[in-house]
Amino acid sequence: MRTVSAELVMRLGVSAFATFGLAAACESAPPSTRVDATASVQALIGDAACNSDTQCATIGVGAKACGGPEGYVAWSSARTDPSALRAAAQREANAARSEQSAKGMVSNCSMSPDPGAFCDISRAAPGASGTCRLRRVPGSASPLVR
Repeated sequence: MRTVSAELVMRLGVSAFATFGLAAACESAPPSTRVDATASVQALIGDAACNSDTQCATIGVGAKACGGPEGYVAWSSARTDPSALRAAAQREANAARSEQSAKGMVSNCSMSPDPGAFCDISRAAPGASGTCRLRRVPGSASPLVR
């Protein structure tokens, strides 16, 4: 019985060490692909919950081959650390530029205006938080987001 218990403790200890080691490595390593970088931006934004328009902002994401962001996303200052989000968006833009360069991609070079964001409480249950959303771009059927 002691051998089994000691072996079990040893296995659990090794498993926990490996799990925490991998988690720490993943947390400190910058995303290596555009998919990872995009997921990082979305994870930081989360549900973009808000109570007022002043909590909502936008950030350019991705990169066009000619320069500028590929699109915009709305985020909430109530839920997201601005510095961490800016860093993640920069990693995503860098990953997009690397991908475009490697594939010889070009873009239409049109510059898209930042649409701005607002706190949409129209879909929230009474007493619940709203969600930061992009404003509609004038002359467009939908907000500019990918």
